[in-house]
Amino acid sequence: MKDVGEKIRLQRLTKKYSQEYMAFMLDISQPAYSKIERDETELTIQRIFDIAEILEINPYTLLPKPKHGSGITLAYFRTLEKLRKFWSKAKTKKLQARKDTFKSKQGH
Repeated sequence: MKDVGEKIRLQRLTKKYSQEYMAFMLDISQPAYSKIERDETELTIQRIFDIAEILEINPYTLLPKPKHGSGITLAYFRTLEKLRKFWSKAKTKKLQARKDTFKSKQGH
């Protein structure tokens, strides 16, 4: 998924998050996170959803545009949105705990 890393980088900069913060929230190293932004890492859909959750954006904004029409029905998007909401609820508490841990380690 070429250019996904650039979209992630731009969203991260908009939020004024550091690569270190993103790596911490994803439970990976900063160099591993840097590879994501340079499109050197193949991302799973789950990882894209995780990143979007941290950036507080719709994960579909990070996905590349289809080459030949969408081929995706409205029902498919509704199903994906239901999945996103389900994953979001499940991760909200976990993300808040990681944010709090990051802040406490930074001395904020």
